[in-house]
Amino acid sequence: MTPEVWMLGIFGLLAVAFLAMERLFAAHPQPVFRTGFGADLIYAPLNVLARIVFNGTIALGYARLGHALLPSEWAGVLSTRPVWLQALVLLVVLDVLFYFMHRLKHRWHWWWRLHETHHSSVDLDFFSSVRFHPLEKILDRSIFLTPIFVLGPSDWTIVVWSCTDAFFGMFIHANVTWRIGWLKYVFVGPEMHRWHHVADPALRECNYGNNFSFCDWIFGTAYVSERDPAGFGLEDAAYPAESFARQFTHAFRPRAEPSREDSTRHPRAAPTASPPARRGPPEAVRS
Repeated sequence: MTPEVWMLGIFGLLAVAFLAMERLFAAHPQPVFRTGFGADLIYAPLNVLARIVFNGTIALGYARLGHALLPSEWAGVLSTRPVWLQALVLLVVLDVLFYFMHRLKHRWHWWWRLHETHHSSVDLDFFSSVRFHPLEKILDRSIFLTPIFVLGPSDWTIVVWSCTDAFFGMFIHANVTWRIGWLKYVFVGPEMHRWHHVADPALRECNYGNNFSFCDWIFGTAYVSERDPAGFGLEDAAYPAESFARQFTHAFRPRAEPSREDSTRHPRAAPTASPPARRGPPEAVRS
């Protein structure tokens, strides 16, 4: 079987497993057919296709192109290493890049307009992880995968990385009671990522990590609490929660007055580069 077929099969098994876990260990009472489920049914095949094409076919192509075009001393720096080491280095390198890209998505207005689609879910579960504006996915994967050109990992390393990335994508959004304890200082868990999806924009600017949390702890953007957020989604009451087509076009709506939308309601657009102060319950753990 090709790497892409392996990825598709493993993605399917992960989805079935998380569907079962959410029924057995639900953190919040929530129907399967919750708000936005219909839209997510359209996002799901698009998301899987994007993962297969970008994390599979294009990533493999980047690695092979690097071997073909770069000088031998620069090409395939990982290719002779054991698969487990290649996968670990690939996960870490791409996660660091993702962290800074993710912060920019919350800072740059035009990028937030695409990224807000992912934040629009008012009910968080593993299936909500598929909700991404297609243009955002195309843009960020095109940038995100560029280190593979130099790293040159093997085909099976890319399969391991892609499936690990898919696992964390489902896990951190999952509606489960699980908390990862001290592992939160290394990995992102649901108890961290839920705060990234909180409806209050003053609390949302935290926990930008994808699979690993160490960048959040190092750069002061980590936030964990013993409590869960009161609600998820966006502060934009006009956001179309149920319609894929309207969500797609909503990204291109006329921009509101900068004094209100960018400076007051959206801390990500404030002129300072430092993360905004975040409010939270007294027992919160911060970096």
